[in-house]
Amino acid sequence: MDVNEIIGKILNDKRITPEEGLYFLKEADTSRMGALADSKKRKFHPEGIVTFVADTNPNYTNVCDTECLFCAFWRPPGASDAYALSIDKVIEIMRTSYHNGATTVLLQGGHNPEIGLEYYIELVRRAREEIPDLHLHLFSAPEISAIAKYSGISTQDVLKQLWDAGLRTIPGGGAEVLSNRVRKKISPLKINADEWMKVTREAHMQGFKTTATMMFGHFEEDEDIVEHLERIRALQDETGNFLAFIPWTFKPKNTFLERKLPNEVGGDRYLRVLAISRIYLDNFAHIQGSWFTQGNKVGSLSMHYGASDLGGTLFDENVLTCAENKYKSSLEELVHMIRSAGFKPAQRNTYYEVINRF
Repeated sequence: MDVNEIIGKILNDKRITPEEGLYFLKEADTSRMGALADSKKRKFHPEGIVTFVADTNPNYTNVCDTECLFCAFWRPPGASDAYALSIDKVIEIMRTSYHNGATTVLLQGGHNPEIGLEYYIELVRRAREEIPDLHLHLFSAPEISAIAKYSGISTQDVLKQLWDAGLRTIPGGGAEVLSNRVRKKISPLKINADEWMKVTREAHMQGFKTTATMMFGHFEEDEDIVEHLERIRALQDETGNFLAFIPWTFKPKNTFLERKLPNEVGGDRYLRVLAISRIYLDNFAHIQGSWFTQGNKVGSLSMHYGASDLGGTLFDENVLTCAENKYKSSLEELVHMIRSAGFKPAQRNTYYEVINRF
């Protein structure tokens, strides 16, 4: 196998195989990967626009019985700082964020066995009725699986009831790395890679649009990265209902993995994974860069390594804040970041439709 042969395939818009993707990730020069990813991005977005969304990411509970080793947010039932918000309180947070400019609320929480299905259904219905112009982007595949388990029904039934209540898009959280070898090390009590794929496929078949994510920089090898990309590329071939792919890096502070993995992954590794994601996922229109975990400098570089979107303003974020992630950004700062990198900033909605240009 030869890097130049793989480059030739990429330049000719031919799909690369998992074997070629792995070889390229291992052997290619970082700057060349970036140039190829940028070229691929420009075929999807020739106008040079980079988007972002005005959103908020509150959490309705931090109680979780899945106990992921990479997460600093969860608390066991009965902990002194454990909480579960009432529906009224969640609606209040949503309404405040909407009045502050948010167009989307990305709501996730711990897997709390004390919260029943009726909570989730009523929350969706009330939010749709009381804040109809705020888009609801709620409940990842592991949450849906946990709700089904606690309720004694199938994940398909949970998805149908959420659909009937008015939910239309689902965040791609809880994927971490879609390799069962890795998941056994970082989240042994969580649904495995096959179950994540199953719930996401069911969501797509119900009609939901979803995102796909990857949280890397811990125990994964290059082989696991490519397995993850191959799984979601194949599902996108089947359903076409992924809106975007969102890779970000593990933050070790205050987690059970901090002693084993005290150092965060560097910018070079992040940009290489971002670039191979843009190159490999030839059926995804949008790849998101992560200023939120990498900072503004690497966030700016991400736009030259395949990112056509910078995610959200995250008015309210708690999970990575618990891991002492300090990065924050306003709408004005994101506009400046995009413009300074040589691109045209635009605000989008959850469906990646442009709603405002700057």
